[in-house]
Amino acid sequence: MTVSVWQEIPEPIQAEHDDVVIGAGIVGSYTATCLRERGRDVALVDARFPAAGASGRNAGFVLTAQRETYPELIRQVGREAAREILAMVRDNVTRMRTLAKGFNVPLEEGAIHLAETAAEARELEHWARELEADGTTVEFAHRDPYGTGYAAMMQVENDCMVHPARLTEAIAAASGVTLYDHNEVYAIEPASDHLIVRGRRVHIRCRQVYIATNGYSADLHPYLRRIVRPVRGQILVTTPVQCILSVAGITENHYFRQLPDGRLLIGGARAFFEAQEYTAEDTVTPNLHVNLANYLRHWFPDVEFEIERQWAGIHGFTPDRRVAIGFIPNEKRIAFAVGFSGYGNSIGLVAAERMVELAMDDRDAGPLSALRFP
Repeated sequence: MTVSVWQEIPEPIQAEHDDVVIGAGIVGSYTATCLRERGRDVALVDARFPAAGASGRNAGFVLTAQRETYPELIRQVGREAAREILAMVRDNVTRMRTLAKGFNVPLEEGAIHLAETAAEARELEHWARELEADGTTVEFAHRDPYGTGYAAMMQVENDCMVHPARLTEAIAAASGVTLYDHNEVYAIEPASDHLIVRGRRVHIRCRQVYIATNGYSADLHPYLRRIVRPVRGQILVTTPVQCILSVAGITENHYFRQLPDGRLLIGGARAFFEAQEYTAEDTVTPNLHVNLANYLRHWFPDVEFEIERQWAGIHGFTPDRRVAIGFIPNEKRIAFAVGFSGYGNSIGLVAAERMVELAMDDRDAGPLSALRFP
């Protein structure tokens, strides 16, 4: 998004902090928390409010996974680097569970990966065996947990579901930093020994900036256009139905869960409409939502429902669909963690911590380093 000259207030508030974190989603809110724990005076800035973006619009899955399957991750980066990323994800899942329980945010146990065909079942079993080989507790079986025709299932220890918006809001509120909401940033300017972050209603003088705006990051600096692109995700929720899902499910192209009040939530289907979904336009599209509804009707034909609500959210995807952590070239005062590719709940907390460690301790981001992009 951008800011016109008409939208900026005539006399913006002038503020000064050690650090500015741009983006009050789960990554930005946790970045602010990490900085505050180091004794920094931190400003957390958002164009709207905490969890207004993808952090408040996803399905709440907290998975020991990334966008690519673990075998594919091994193929991309090698066993050692894949094992390091897996350790980060497992750590992140544990932290998410701890925070949810500590903030009394709703948490539901379990999530099951499903195979729809025999070929997918073989791939799923391979995925399970590779996870087991690297120390992850996994249950794999050639059975259908719902009794509707799935070919196989895999469940990974500690996977769970959370209320994503409530958790993000709780992290932001507990961080102890100064929040400037409804303050869309339109420029980050160097000024001698400091930076000026110019927003719609507040201008902030600081020494370090952390970008955590994921799919919207390209609007903040041209370099980020090479690393992350906006991609839309869409979800629908039905009217309440009888209990049909004892645990949430994830297939190659869809994901679904039943909410405590009986409503069914389903998202995904981007692969069938990729040309239209590589966009930052926050709107729903009828063709994709027909696919989502038809998926439920195909796999759960005895369930009658009406569509109650639909929404969209904008993710950030990197070319290899893994998070990228780094600095703006020739400007180590501006760090970023972007491109979570729909898996911010699975690695966002650890990525936030790694971004802070890169900026403050010069710790290499390892397999998450943005230096892998030329």
